[in-house]
Amino acid sequence: MTIAELPTSLETEESDELERRTSYLELFFDLVFVFAITQVTTLIESHPTAGGFARSALLLGIVWWAWSGYAWLTNAVDIESFGVRLAMLVATLGSFFVALAVPHAYDTQGAWFAVPYLAVRVLHIGLYVWGLRSDPEHQAAVRKLAPWFLVAPLVLLVGGLVSSTDVRTGLWALALTIDVTGALGVGRSASGFRVSPAHFAERYALFVIIALGESIVAIGLGAAHERRDATFAVTVAIAFAGAAALWWAYFDFVALAAERSLRFLAPELRGPRARDVFTFFHYPQVLGIIFFAVGAKDTLAAPLEHLPRSGRWALVLGFSLPLLATMLGRYRVTRHVAWERVGGMTAAVLAGLVLGGVDAVWLLLVFVAILVATIGAETRRLREARQRIRADGPSA
Repeated sequence: MTIAELPTSLETEESDELERRTSYLELFFDLVFVFAITQVTTLIESHPTAGGFARSALLLGIVWWAWSGYAWLTNAVDIESFGVRLAMLVATLGSFFVALAVPHAYDTQGAWFAVPYLAVRVLHIGLYVWGLRSDPEHQAAVRKLAPWFLVAPLVLLVGGLVSSTDVRTGLWALALTIDVTGALGVGRSASGFRVSPAHFAERYALFVIIALGESIVAIGLGAAHERRDATFAVTVAIAFAGAAALWWAYFDFVALAAERSLRFLAPELRGPRARDVFTFFHYPQVLGIIFFAVGAKDTLAAPLEHLPRSGRWALVLGFSLPLLATMLGRYRVTRHVAWERVGGMTAAVLAGLVLGGVDAVWLLLVFVAILVATIGAETRRLREARQRIRADGPSA
């Protein structure tokens, strides 16, 4: 290939990627995870302790890993054939059973969570390998992951069958560790993985929208039976402003930059970056939004009273974890620290430590103000980069 031919080749590859968008089948699959996120919120509310927060975060990580695996699968495999569609629908049913068991996964429904989860994960690997039979290099990369991704849900199954909550938690943490370790190990030689940037970034952005939608639902449910007065109006407005600020902090700049970081990367280098920026670093983004939903719901229940410690720290995590996620993503791509977001995280933690005596509605306002100030400071400093990336836009 000559230098003159190179742009044409790249333009052809880019043109193919621009045409690929999230399918209706993928969106149907994702609907199950709307319910799963709601169920994780219920689990947090049922166990408002440090241990409950940690176990809920672990369970979300397990669910997230399964969803993320299918996001990689549908990015690489043609899902329009009858057989693949049928397999995806079976996986959707299995994921629905997993979601149903989430609130009681650590007590009476461990097996109900673990058995369908194993089925979903085994089907994922089988479908992934079979769907890549015409792409031996990519298939070989998936085969390297397969042992890790099959052992992990087997360990999780053992955890689901034991009666001790502590032992179950330990085994499930081990299962997730095995998954992450496998992805990190294979990532050192992940040139075989092929990622379509526009489709891949869109899948993860849509999951963030799912999480934000759940937070709106939580605000609505929390407000449904409250007395309508001025306090009610102010509290709902502030809670909605918090959800909107979280949307702005991700979709105004970060989502476009994340896709762009893949689009202008050589194809053989996209796998490791997609793994880090999306699979790893989007997890705290989603977890933070779920914690925000819990804290906002607690605020709506008693806006003129002090939040309990669990509600206060749900807000701390709700505003700081999304900032952490995007900070990590930017550092992974540019090796520059997002100092405004570091400052926002620090301010959120300090507010949680020192403002415990403030009424819930005003404490929520403080957190929203911190996030808005963080976004404003960052936008001002990165004005030119933001304008350039927004002008370039998403692949469409």
